[in-house]
Amino acid sequence: MTTEDAHRLPPGLDTAILDRLPAADLKRASLLGEGIATRAYRVEDPSGAWVVRVSSEYPEPWTWRGGRGYEVPLLRALADRGLPVPRDQFAVPADCGLPVAIVERKVSGEPLTSRPRGRRRDQLARQLAGFLADLHSFPVSEARSFGLTSSPAAVDARQHFDVARSFLTDKVRRWLDEEISWLEQQSLPLAVVHRDIRAQHLYIDSNGDLVGVIDFGDTTIDDPALDFAKIAGDFGDPFLDLVLAHYRGPVSEGLLARARIYRRLDTLWEVAEDAWGDRPTAIRRLRSLAAAASRSSGSTGRS
Repeated sequence: MTTEDAHRLPPGLDTAILDRLPAADLKRASLLGEGIATRAYRVEDPSGAWVVRVSSEYPEPWTWRGGRGYEVPLLRALADRGLPVPRDQFAVPADCGLPVAIVERKVSGEPLTSRPRGRRRDQLARQLAGFLADLHSFPVSEARSFGLTSSPAAVDARQHFDVARSFLTDKVRRWLDEEISWLEQQSLPLAVVHRDIRAQHLYIDSNGDLVGVIDFGDTTIDDPALDFAKIAGDFGDPFLDLVLAHYRGPVSEGLLARARIYRRLDTLWEVAEDAWGDRPTAIRRLRSLAAAASRSSGSTGRS
């Protein structure tokens, strides 16, 4: 695929999209962005702007964690409950039934590009806490009926550890094994978790209000501490404290300890998958984390 082709909507999607949006201007579709698993395109329609998210392996569908067959019914159910999520979704299925593309209205506002300050910081913390409380209280049984699966982070971490083992020193391996073993021994709450709360997935309007949360491709049924780990990683611990102060769900020392571990284990994922093509930097970060854990007197890395 040439660079020019990558900026066009892939061939083969037109019929399915025009069946639902007959006046959409597909010839002028433009590439919005590209991630590890997805390319996103903007499409103009008389009813407003739409986003077409396409599997990076197109014409093959998404298959990670069972594919994204759950996404359209889940987001519709969340929208019905008033959560600020993309709306009016429909899927373009492959022959196997899994989506190769998901089409939805573009959320209003703009993605967060810097850490909010002052009143807007408190405002975002309160609204994000409300979003997470509502998401985490969504009935797990209903989410399962949509096809959403459980993918325990400790299981993922152990698999990543096995892949990354040969890149790590003995000291780092011992520390990571201790971290993961502690997680494996915990009795964890289960909730619908976004699993990728970061600035670029939060849309705010000109007043600083949270008007959209996007990218539910990593969503699973798992430990709600995972969402708080992402917040701490992208916004810092002081902002996380503000979010937790407004959060209506249970907050405990165990949740905070798990969030801190999940935050550190993100670096292990970077080493195992080499997702960003910078494995050496991720390895150095793991070495620094292991060294910091050993310097903490009596610490097992859960601080």
